[in-house]
Amino acid sequence: MRIAGEKCYLKRRGFSAAELLVVITIIAILISLIVAGLGQARELARRAVCLSNLHQLSLAALSFKQAHQGQLPNDYQSPTGYWYQEIKPYDNNMAANAICPDAVTPADPSATTLGIGSANQAWGYVNPNGAYGWLHGVVCSYGLNTHAGGYSFIPVVAAYGSATFGGNTAYYGSMASATSILANGSAMVTGSIESGGSITLNGNISVGGSQMPNMPGMQPPNVTDIYNQIIQNDNPSTFSGGNTIDFTNNPYLMVNGDFDASGQLQVIGSGTLVVSGNVTFDGQFPSQGTADMNIVTLGNVTIHGQLNLDGSIYAAGNFVSGGGHAIRGNIVVGGYYDDHGKGYIQQAPPPSFDPRANGTAIVQDQPLFADSIWVDASPSDTDAVPTNLETGDQTLNANDQMGRFCIDRHLGAINVSFTDGSARTVPLQDLWSLNWSGNFDPHNVKLPSQ
Repeated sequence: MRIAGEKCYLKRRGFSAAELLVVITIIAILISLIVAGLGQARELARRAVCLSNLHQLSLAALSFKQAHQGQLPNDYQSPTGYWYQEIKPYDNNMAANAICPDAVTPADPSATTLGIGSANQAWGYVNPNGAYGWLHGVVCSYGLNTHAGGYSFIPVVAAYGSATFGGNTAYYGSMASATSILANGSAMVTGSIESGGSITLNGNISVGGSQMPNMPGMQPPNVTDIYNQIIQNDNPSTFSGGNTIDFTNNPYLMVNGDFDASGQLQVIGSGTLVVSGNVTFDGQFPSQGTADMNIVTLGNVTIHGQLNLDGSIYAAGNFVSGGGHAIRGNIVVGGYYDDHGKGYIQQAPPPSFDPRANGTAIVQDQPLFADSIWVDASPSDTDAVPTNLETGDQTLNANDQMGRFCIDRHLGAINVSFTDGSARTVPLQDLWSLNWSGNFDPHNVKLPSQ
């Protein structure tokens, strides 16, 4: 019983040791979660910068390609030339774009004379007197997929259907078919031969580049889209017939129906002839000299006579030549390509209406640049997973080059840019599922336990 006027005192109990321990543990867990979240957020920010760098490098490489008739940078074009120096004129911030924020510090020059990088180090500071002295003065965190270099893109001939050449034609550039390629004649190809299916070379065939069968993603430009683009945007005038094709007043002329160049036709000026039907060359076209024009048709193109053309041919149907041809331009075919004639086809820069003119590659999904411990690599599907994902393959083994890309730089992944200019983050185990080359067989791999 409380007596009137008596003060009441409550007994206050302090925290027990167990309770304090629980509170401290909770606070520690919260702090660790916050720190981990901040660390992951910082890594995601660095990863985004790295993706932007690779995107810019790919855009510079595509600009280089556009200025070099479809040729991507390649480290084997000259003894001291390599991709960094080749695309530098096309990137006004090359030094910054060449460094991943997770690998800013270059390799310790006292540890290696080669300047090989790692997951958290850039490659560079190469000994100028060593085997790779030509890399001296450059520090970089990325490497080139050398399978993508050379004359692999913007072929002189690109067909959705099969491509067959059994005559005597010299192709100055590369050839590509989304289906298959068969050669039975004595043709010469200075570039590469690429196919979505098989490649069969019989007879006396000379190929200056590589042969890449079974390439996924082969997709030449759609000729119907090109035709519609010209009709909708370029206001072509109707070709009224006669013995003269005159581009003086309009660089785009249109033929409704078939176009049969069997007479003594002459061409004045330069431009593009769009045809809704088939195109046939029975005699000599033009009657004198060389026609400075492009041909875009929704039908087939057939050559029985002699075609002298300084321009490109785009046929939504088939292309068949049993005559002679001297063509300085590109041939894009929506159907099959069959050349059993003779002459030459020389690659030339595509016209403005060709979507390849903006740098879009026919093979859209081939890696171009990636996080790397070295300047370049040529991955093979038989390459093993490195035992140490922090260092990658420091030996630079020529027969095991995926180890230059397979490094734990971005939380079990690396960043990769592609031949269409895009860039994305790829988990390390998925590197063996990318289209590094036409001979690469995608498959699953198991990473070492970390």
